[in-house]
Parts: sequence; structure tokens; C-alpha cells
Amino acid sequence: MNYHDKYKKFYQTKEWKNLRALKFAEANGLCENCKKLGKTTIGKEVHHIIPISKDWNRRYDKDNLILLCAECHREMHDRVSPLQQFNKFWDKL
Repeated sequence: MNYHDKYKKFYQTKEWKNLRALKFAEANGLCENCKKLGKTTIGKEVHHIIPISKDWNRRYDKDNLILLCAECHREMHDRVSPLQQFNKFWDKL
């Protein structure tokens, strides 16, 4: 099994889907990162704080999960859009 297949299979498991739903419920469907900043944003992605590529054993660890909006999730993975770059610049003014 190659790298891509391993992760694809994991994200299709019943255990992951149940844990993901639990995380959404616990966070009330809101991005936990934005909430810390005083913003209310709908959560879209359950993110592994310590990536499962670095510690496979923590893939089902609820304490290793955070609910993020799409923008915060992109930032966590260093995938910043031009709009995000502009917003960061604007916020600093």
C-alpha cells in the first residue's frame, strides 16, 4: 500500500468519521482557532495537530484534533491564498 492509499483508507474508516463528527459537536461547529481570536467562523476541517504522517499512533487521538475553517486549515499547512496574504497585511495596519 502506498502513502496516498494508506491515508485515503484511514479517512474512510467508520472510526475516523465518528471521531470527526464528535469533534464537530464538541466545537459547536465553529473554528477553534478563530474563536481564540474572537471571531465566529464555521468549522470545515478536522485537523491533526501532530500530523499523522509524523505519528500514526495519534490518528484517533481526540486531543490531537482541532476544528478549523478552510482559511485556518490552509494556513496550518502553509497554503496561503492571495486573499489571506492581503488580509494579514491589512490587519497589521
